[in-house]
Amino acid sequence: MSRLLIVDDHPIFLDGLRQFLETNDHHVALTARTPSAAMNMIEQEAVEVLITDVSMSEGGGLQLLRTIRSNGHRLPVIFLTVGLKPIETMEAVKLGVNGIVLKHSDPTNLLTCIDAVTRGETWIDPTILESALRRSLTSQTVPVLPKYNLTRRQEEIVRLVGDGLRNKEIAQRCGLTEGTVKLHLHRIYTHLGIQSRAQLIMMLAAETM
Repeated sequence: MSRLLIVDDHPIFLDGLRQFLETNDHHVALTARTPSAAMNMIEQEAVEVLITDVSMSEGGGLQLLRTIRSNGHRLPVIFLTVGLKPIETMEAVKLGVNGIVLKHSDPTNLLTCIDAVTRGETWIDPTILESALRRSLTSQTVPVLPKYNLTRRQEEIVRLVGDGLRNKEIAQRCGLTEGTVKLHLHRIYTHLGIQSRAQLIMMLAAETM
């Protein structure tokens, strides 16, 4: 069971989140209402996972993450937020955020994210990354994941995944059946050494920074 630190400047939400996590077998060791208070706790206490809001009255999650990484801490950081602008998402990924969960999403997403980051994985809500990628993948002439030598058709499908299209929409755009799109994606995953659409989106995010 990991020792969690939660940071949010809304005390009612903070208390409710603590109760939810402890009801689901997670130990909330510490809470803070400002990034500066959180940073002091990180320096002085044995914190194993940080869960923080992004927008707070005194600074925000991005600045807190930036400070944590510049101080050499490898502490897993999860953003729990109402939303992120695409440029903020890309900055968070660049800084090494470990998870991003939307506050209005299913509460089990946060539990899944915590479990993933404690295993050393990254868990980011796919809609957050897709929104960021729609901003980044604007040119149809720039190769997608060039070092992996994808075929032209595979590049096209990967780009459309980055644009946020579902398999049915990709099939319509490319003049293929949905089953053929699924087959292409399976081959792409195998070629890239990944297992899911979310991992593909993460690779695209890293490539376009």
